Amino acid sequence: MYSLNLITKRNIEHCVSLAFSDIIAMDFDDEHRLLKMANGGEIYFSTERDPRKIDRGSPFLARKRFRTMEEVDKKLTGICNADVKRSL
Repeated sequence: MYSLNLITKRNIEHCVSLAFSDIIAMDFDDEHRLLKMANGGEIYFSTERDPRKIDRGSPFLARKRFRTMEEVDKKLTGICNADVKRSL
């Protein structure tokens, strides 16, 4: 198993302004709440393409491969409905 060295832990503490042990003890909801406070609003992936990010960074962002939960639900509903129609 991998572990972070002391310098890395201190850097994370400095950036987040929390003790590393507190960060480790957080559950998903606590992390989400902390990010919302730091960001000043909801957290989301933009569906608009930023021309400055093409060929840099995440290939998923460049190719519009990130999907919102609403998009995933819509696609799954379509697939399930198609399967039901075929079985009738």
